[in-house]
Amino acid sequence: MGRSEVTLSEAVRVARRFQRSVRMDADLCAADALAGFVCQGTGQFALETMTRLMLETGQRAFTWTGPYGCGKSSLALALAVAAGGDPAQRRHASDLLGSVTGLDRAFPADGDGWLVVPVVGRRGDPVRDVRDAVSAAVGAAHGPARTRRRKADPSGRDIIARLQDEAAARPEGGVLLVLDEMGKFLESASSEGVDIYFFQELAEAASRCGGRMVVLGILHQAFEQYASRQGRDVRDEWAKIQGRYADIPIVTATDEVIDLIGQAIVTDCPHPGSEGTATAVAVAIQRRRPGSPDDLASRLDACWPLHPVTAALLGPVSRRRFGQNERSTFAFLASGEPEGFQEFLRGTSLDSGTLYDPARMWDYLSVNLESAILVSPDGHRWAQGVEAVERCEAKGSPLHIRLAKTIALIDLFRDGSGVMAGRDILKASLFEIPDERIDAALRDLEAWSITVFRKHIDAWALYAGSDFDIIDAVEEEMAA
Repeated sequence: MGRSEVTLSEAVRVARRFQRSVRMDADLCAADALAGFVCQGTGQFALETMTRLMLETGQRAFTWTGPYGCGKSSLALALAVAAGGDPAQRRHASDLLGSVTGLDRAFPADGDGWLVVPVVGRRGDPVRDVRDAVSAAVGAAHGPARTRRRKADPSGRDIIARLQDEAAARPEGGVLLVLDEMGKFLESASSEGVDIYFFQELAEAASRCGGRMVVLGILHQAFEQYASRQGRDVRDEWAKIQGRYADIPIVTATDEVIDLIGQAIVTDCPHPGSEGTATAVAVAIQRRRPGSPDDLASRLDACWPLHPVTAALLGPVSRRRFGQNERSTFAFLASGEPEGFQEFLRGTSLDSGTLYDPARMWDYLSVNLESAILVSPDGHRWAQGVEAVERCEAKGSPLHIRLAKTIALIDLFRDGSGVMAGRDILKASLFEIPDERIDAALRDLEAWSITVFRKHIDAWALYAGSDFDIIDAVEEEMAA
């Protein structure tokens, strides 16, 4: 590429709001805190579940559990503003949250609204941090302070009593305590052998409070998983404490991730040549996943210059746990890591017609995350993929290698995406290559025992000598 050529990086950017994580304590009072926020179906379902439990059972302690980058903190921020912002902010946040059934009854926000206490977890003492956060929230609230700081009790009972008093003093609202990054408190407690009974007392206090007191913890995994290195007695105790909280999973659906990617990638540059590929991929997905939206093609095309297959797989990839290196979709989009999206934008000509295809995504994972993947639950299958790609590199052409990487990536992350390595998806993934060359390369990969065609799913997969491969071979012999 000549230096005078315009690169994709000059025409494509990641929207600023997707490049930074929400921080509850800093963003709660920011004027643009909810700029660009969209309440997806998963978020609406979580809020409706929460409000229904509050109204029908009196439950007032909750955890939201989900992987990095699925929007838990943004959703919690919207709820906090809807409950405790100034009147204009409350109306705006309520409009953004849409028609969540029961939200106005579970979180009535008349008068001064709710006292919102945002706490961001860290490796430290949760009792002290919550105590300081309560004092800061009371000090910043409208009107004179309703309660005063009590003599500190190491157990945290002074905090709990103050929260209950604040809730009782706000008959038109209540108190919402949001423990964002709650897992960091739990990690610290686990490593230092500290008791987490404080969290049980918080939950129980919320349930018996005379006013409205709601505790919301935001986690990446269940309580007891943070204590995985502890003995069974400790894990059981932690599981019992989580039982005081109603856990609501927040796992963004595949189509929601595609929508968010389309919002995150911003460009004013027309790209009409990409529509055909997006349509081909959408049709293939809709055939295998009938519940897919009718406008899937346009949603995928909005992710340009991500290849539509890559865009469809990013959700499943981001939900995997590669050791402790869970990567969100938006961290990948903004990252400058080798083989990543930003490097691709800087090194690709605007008029080249090149997309960030699945083979590039394989290279990105291989360079940046392979060691973490190998010790994760996906480690064995990843190792099989690496071995297949290496055998292909020893005897195949660049086309063979691209196909092998594409099949390996799809084989590993296809679940829930609707993407299968069928002939239609593979030809769309290598759209610039003539069909007959792709067919010939697929025959080579099969002859070299790198891939196998599985008739029961009408798609290629890596050859691993598995029972499925043997069954398919027997079926083919019988058919012949």
